[in-house]
Amino acid sequence: MASQCPDADDNAVDEAPILKREVSTVKAVTTDAPLTTADVSHLLDKTILLAGDNAADLVFLQTMLSLSGFRRVFVANGADDLMLAMRHAINQEKCDIDLVILDTQLSGITPQDLRLTLDQFDEWRLIPIIALRAQSQWDHAQILTDLGHGVTSLLYRPLTAESLPPTVMTALAVKQERDLTYQKQQQIEDENAQLKVMEARLQFSVNHDDLTGLANRRRLEHALELSLTQVRHFHTSSALFYIDLDSFKVLNDAEGHEAGDNLLVQVANSLRRFFKVQDTLVRIGSDEFAVLVDNLDRQTALNRAEGLRNLFDGYSFEHHGHQYHLSASIGVKCITDSDKTTVGEVLSHANQACYTAKKRGRNRVHVYSPEDREMHTLRHSVEWAPRIRAALKQGHFILAFQPIYGLSEERVNHYECLIRMRGDDDTLYYPNDFIPVAEAMGLIHQIDLWVVNRAFDLMRTLPNDISVAINLSGNIFLDQNLYPLVKRKLAETGIDPSRIVFEITETSAISNFEQSKKMVIRLRELGCRFALDDFGAGFNSYSYLKHFPVDILKIDGGFIIDLDNDPVDQLLVKSMIDIAHSLGKKVVAEYVERASTMSLLKAYGVDFVQGYLIGKPQAGLPSPEDV
Repeated sequence: MASQCPDADDNAVDEAPILKREVSTVKAVTTDAPLTTADVSHLLDKTILLAGDNAADLVFLQTMLSLSGFRRVFVANGADDLMLAMRHAINQEKCDIDLVILDTQLSGITPQDLRLTLDQFDEWRLIPIIALRAQSQWDHAQILTDLGHGVTSLLYRPLTAESLPPTVMTALAVKQERDLTYQKQQQIEDENAQLKVMEARLQFSVNHDDLTGLANRRRLEHALELSLTQVRHFHTSSALFYIDLDSFKVLNDAEGHEAGDNLLVQVANSLRRFFKVQDTLVRIGSDEFAVLVDNLDRQTALNRAEGLRNLFDGYSFEHHGHQYHLSASIGVKCITDSDKTTVGEVLSHANQACYTAKKRGRNRVHVYSPEDREMHTLRHSVEWAPRIRAALKQGHFILAFQPIYGLSEERVNHYECLIRMRGDDDTLYYPNDFIPVAEAMGLIHQIDLWVVNRAFDLMRTLPNDISVAINLSGNIFLDQNLYPLVKRKLAETGIDPSRIVFEITETSAISNFEQSKKMVIRLRELGCRFALDDFGAGFNSYSYLKHFPVDILKIDGGFIIDLDNDPVDQLLVKSMIDIAHSLGKKVVAEYVERASTMSLLKAYGVDFVQGYLIGKPQAGLPSPEDV
């Protein structure tokens, strides 16, 4: 493409008065806002291509436009040169040419042909065309023909400085508007496409889990509704499998959430391979999955569940060189037309079956039954938890005291404080009713601290030679509030710390041996004493006795209750007393209900006895006169 465009002068706009007279035309085409010098200069920088057969005419047009301020005016001699220039002007899917001025006398191509060609390509179809005609008279039919074929403007020879530049400026402004409109259209189309993608993702996320891609609980509920309808109307049967990974928390805590997520993705893929495409696979929670299978009878469901358990039995997962072997507890809820259940009840029953499988040893399958005792226990805990919280807030806990008789002194010199809970109707509840629930629901620490605080306050009313034994749960020794409380209460009450005997069961001490041992040592340094309760119940009693820093042993009542008639119990109790004495520890025998039992224990050298023979637990401490 040959260029015959002279250098543009800095004052080209001022040297083209005709442009100033035609500015209003450009305004009307482009914008309602006033045009600035920068706007005009921008239009003058647009690329114009002149095409024709007469070289002299092309030079004349180029010169006229250059003198009017247009800086980028090029010429194309002939139709081939025109199309070559158009192709060379394409750069990165855009054409650098903004306007084509076409002499209608050009052989080989008409304005209509050129328009049809340009319209076939996105790079060219926005380019306006000005047709230069030889006729000097108005031709209405020709105008309709040219403009109907997409020609932007028609100019008739002879051309003047008053007609050509304004028409060119208007055409360039039209091109600019077309470009802006096209860009906005493309932007809108891109935004619409992004919105559709986002909408699809949102729709997917509404019914699917982000991590595994499985369906979520919402999708499962919809599938269950359809399944229940099918079961009731067509008398079919279905099954819901509820899967909970065993020991998943160990991996998650040891290796972090990234490892846990990787495992969950692997599990999801394993479930996809195990079940069919039409089955509804769901991730319910952190490590819980559910699968709804329609048209499945009870026996087939059990076989499928057992196969699923085998799939996860010894499931191996490697992360950073560490091997983890997992398993799964699986609950099964069979859905039949005889069940009048709702979607929520089906989910609840499947979850309960999985809970029962976990409680019965994990790595097993359990089919839901309303007779499962584990669920009765769980419901009992759910019912009791708010009662315990209310009792703590409203002060409905009370202490009862059972006397402990010292055989050498032949008098009561200890009391064991036992907790009771008063209900709203003044019913008295015993520890077996609420302590297991408190331990399961994480409330036992608050009860322990309440007992310690209350026992210290009540001891102020007792003579200085009376001691009190306070029962504590094993986990309280992991609570950092225990030691400061005991230290503060000793300072407040002025009680001799040796009068305080903390009782901890052997099983509790063993379960957290090192932590319990450290806390026992710290409390003994304050002067308090310790008793190991239920001694002998464990298989390693003597081993732990050797290393556990306690002052008193309380022989488990199971050895005492029938001591008179059981020679084996007699041998065991005597050996416990002898070993304890050899280690410098005192011995308490519980459950003493007969005088013959007390005589036998006295002969064995026991230090203290406790039981109904001595006295039953009574609310409140005795007065000093009764001691």
